[in-house]
Amino acid sequence: MSGGRLTDPNLGFALERIEAVGNLSSGQVRIAATTQLSTGGRIRLDGPIDLAAPNSAELALQLDRLRLVDPELYETFASGSLTIVGPLAGGALIAGRIDLSDTEIRVPSSGFGSASGLAKLRHAGEPAAVRETRRKAGLLGDGSSERAGDGPAYGLDVLISAPSRVFVRGRGIDAELGGALQLSGTTRNVIPSGGLTLIRGRLDILGKRLVLQSADLTLEGSFVPELLISASNESDGVVSFVTIDGPANDPAVSFSSTPELPQEEVLARLLFGRGLESISALQAAQLASAVAVLAGRSGEGVIGKLRKGFGLDDLDVTTSEDGTAALRAGKYLSENVYTEVEVDQGGQSRINLNLDLRPGVTVKGRVGADGETGIGLFLEKDY
Repeated sequence: MSGGRLTDPNLGFALERIEAVGNLSSGQVRIAATTQLSTGGRIRLDGPIDLAAPNSAELALQLDRLRLVDPELYETFASGSLTIVGPLAGGALIAGRIDLSDTEIRVPSSGFGSASGLAKLRHAGEPAAVRETRRKAGLLGDGSSERAGDGPAYGLDVLISAPSRVFVRGRGIDAELGGALQLSGTTRNVIPSGGLTLIRGRLDILGKRLVLQSADLTLEGSFVPELLISASNESDGVVSFVTIDGPANDPAVSFSSTPELPQEEVLARLLFGRGLESISALQAAQLASAVAVLAGRSGEGVIGKLRKGFGLDDLDVTTSEDGTAALRAGKYLSENVYTEVEVDQGGQSRINLNLDLRPGVTVKGRVGADGETGIGLFLEKDY
């Protein structure tokens, strides 16, 4: 085959420029094929397949920076090696490792989980083509949908590694996570486990900067990630907590405090450092704006658009207690080297450099325009 193309509406991408050769010998066909994804990246497939049922195979797949994207939820690049060993008629095992890089998970400005209400619409005079589309999407409610898992079932033993550069952004969240996920079960019943944890991050609410205390991303029986993000702030003896919890496409935001106060009171203290009864009319309007951001009724913001335009991994404008402003820009120079440049409004700058020697061991250094330097070795371990 030369210049072939394969499409499947369930996948969200197409295989293009398929170049394949099959050599027949001793009841087997040995396949050597390469292809490109319509979204970017290449795949190579090699190995023998028995011509007799159940068509046992020993296939090796090489993935080279496959761009996988859902415009509403995520974008990532995947590389790695997989094997498919066993009968292709059903029961073969898919095993190996996939490494993710440059991953961005977007928390939408408005949840789209409400789109399920479309299934309750009554279609009058529905054309056959429209009904067929709804059947493939599983919206007829009669079990006639076409899903990728309707074919033969294959076992799964796949490790997805993402030690860093997994960015979660949206609704005031700007965080970097890292970790690993394990896919087990079968292609008909995928069982994901594991998760990603916080490396660095912040939560912006109406100009109030909260450093994230924790951020976890897990997969629990679904490919829509579950988020659990928390931040806190102390004012006048009251510790206020913000928790963002739920699926990445529609998380819920809650506020709590110690001692316990109503959520509106907690948010007022979080933003203005005073009780709800003490805020002005303008502050009340700002309070409503902050609620809109967290509830997903606000856009990406100017800083987010600038970060994308400059191709940075992080861009932030901070304000200190005395009112002076500073700009911070961060970028990965390589897989394990992260650098940050900070410039204050007086023009003084500082460069921070993080070098990850191995998991849990990081060398951090800084150089300032005033000649101040520093270096440190950090050891981290989870118990």
